[in-house]
Amino acid sequence: MTIAAPEFTINQQLLATLAGDPAATVEAVIAGQPCSVNIVIPYYVGRLRDFYSVDVFSGLAAAIKTSGIDFSFQHFGLNIHFHQPTEISLHDADMALIPVIKQLVEKFGPVIIKNTYFTSEVRDLGHRNRFPHLKFHYDRSVLQPTVYSLYARNPFDDEQKSPRIASTLFIPNIIAYLQCVKEKNFSAVERPGLSSNYDLFMEENMDDVISTLAVEHGWDEPEGVGEISLIDNRTVLHASYYKDGFHEGYRIGVRYCS
Repeated sequence: MTIAAPEFTINQQLLATLAGDPAATVEAVIAGQPCSVNIVIPYYVGRLRDFYSVDVFSGLAAAIKTSGIDFSFQHFGLNIHFHQPTEISLHDADMALIPVIKQLVEKFGPVIIKNTYFTSEVRDLGHRNRFPHLKFHYDRSVLQPTVYSLYARNPFDDEQKSPRIASTLFIPNIIAYLQCVKEKNFSAVERPGLSSNYDLFMEENMDDVISTLAVEHGWDEPEGVGEISLIDNRTVLHASYYKDGFHEGYRIGVRYCS
């Protein structure tokens, strides 16, 4: 059973326009409403090369081979910002995501949708959680059927209607390996493959990390504005970022989808 709501579709010409000019902001109509769409971090491999010294990042193929961690993003993160509050449906009553969202998550990693909210039938599904500061992890293993995590700020909730103090950071899995090597935390990456969690960037200037390596969902839209983000736990790690180092903010909405 699919929850009735305006159909969330992506015009393929929009994706073609972004492919031709990844740094552009494109005006579009989604779910019957106008919105702006942009890639958060275009030309992502170039950002890796600029951030990491040659002894850490000698090339993408070498990093993938040594780490045993796959990586396929050309650009990282997609931001969709509706111009007015928009009700959408991204999954059915069985928590199965609609195909177009899976397509966007596969292509761009984290997808952030702002000025939006769910239909009343599914608005309160899932649970609420706080994630630790800069402890990058995945929520679901590849063995579980619900590998997608969806995070939501409900604009109709007394607590979540206000902007959140803490943000959420997203990184592709390969960054866990590269950053551990940079930090000389070799024990964390001595065996190939991905671990369930990593403490990263503790000594970094986060202004240098955010929008260079990490996509940030700030949860900072004005009071009463809804926000949603999605990731595939097989390709992207996430963590909370306490902007002052200790204020964790309210528990954000979390649900797991297939």
